[in-house]
Amino acid sequence: MSDVIIGPDGKPRCAWAGTGDSPLVRYHDKVWGTRTYDESALFEALTLGVFQAGLSWEIVFGKRDAFQKLFHGFDVAAVARMTSRDVESVSKWGQGLPYSTTHRQSNACLEALSCCSA
Repeated sequence: MSDVIIGPDGKPRCAWAGTGDSPLVRYHDKVWGTRTYDESALFEALTLGVFQAGLSWEIVFGKRDAFQKLFHGFDVAAVARMTSRDVESVSKWGQGLPYSTTHRQSNACLEALSCCSA
């Protein structure tokens, strides 16, 4: 399988994005590989990447809206103020993911932000 495919619109895309008009294709075209210095966009990429570890990108991307809600729209300052109770809530949210996985991954995201609350 090639790493690049040509969509029906003639645009080259990474094979993981697929073809057609789907949220994943729109994400690929508008977000993936786009340079950004926006703190929220960078935190979103970090969060989705951390939760993607060991899972397929499609599973994690399918929960993107839920992650956005749980992590306060990826507002770094708001997430840095989350309490251990908030983290526990995120950890329990898993929706079919093993508790220990979501707990570790939630903590990893929050530890990455610890510098923001200092």
